[in-house]
Amino acid sequence: MRVLNLIVFSAVAVSMSAGRASAGPDPPTVVIDPGHGGSNTGAPGLDGATEKRITLAIARMVRRRLQERGLRVLLTRERDVYLTLGERVRRANGTGADLFVSLHANASREHTQKGVETYVGAREFSDVAAHRAAVAEQDPAQAMIARAGARQMAAESVRLARAVQTRLVEVRGGDRGMRQAPYDVLDGVAVPAVLVEVGFVDHAQEGAELLRPDVQARIAAAIADGIEAFVSHRATPGQSNGPRSAVALARR
Repeated sequence: MRVLNLIVFSAVAVSMSAGRASAGPDPPTVVIDPGHGGSNTGAPGLDGATEKRITLAIARMVRRRLQERGLRVLLTRERDVYLTLGERVRRANGTGADLFVSLHANASREHTQKGVETYVGAREFSDVAAHRAAVAEQDPAQAMIARAGARQMAAESVRLARAVQTRLVEVRGGDRGMRQAPYDVLDGVAVPAVLVEVGFVDHAQEGAELLRPDVQARIAAAIADGIEAFVSHRATPGQSNGPRSAVALARR
């Protein structure tokens, strides 16, 4: 009987192991942050339009497209509620995220500017993150590794920004480029993180287009394509993460 039990136990163990192998690794987790919300309406647009509504609509479309491709997607807000910037960062870091994309719509004082742009955190952010990582480690060798990891994360953010910006320009034009800025919502995020300005909500033509569901769908598809390209490249063994890209951006 003991031999029989051992055989049965072994068979179950093999079956469970095979099941885990066939299931494969967990899918990447993407956190999409619809900018503003609640009392913080964001940039005012045409005919009472607000940035907060546009970003939430596009975020939901991005989620649906990425979920259809097998990715795990979380939104920092599901409805029209106010969140502090710190809470958005905490939600990103507390979900086991693999990357973070904050969505926004732009505005200008003259109401004449248009186009799309994608931001990564200012270089000071990566320097601070590297210092924090090093201080948290007691062993000098581990501190050096932690510092290098923080700087590599900044380079990954640049690559994510390029992937998203390239595809947005393909469907919208108006390339305003990749930029660095000290946005608080990017400070402290522990994964590759970018902020995307999908267009100018107060521009006579572009603002009206941003309210159209078909335009929002094209923007969402472009963002999803950029995210998927970044994830696929990151998962490919032996691929360079492009640290020279970060250097090139810093010189702009």
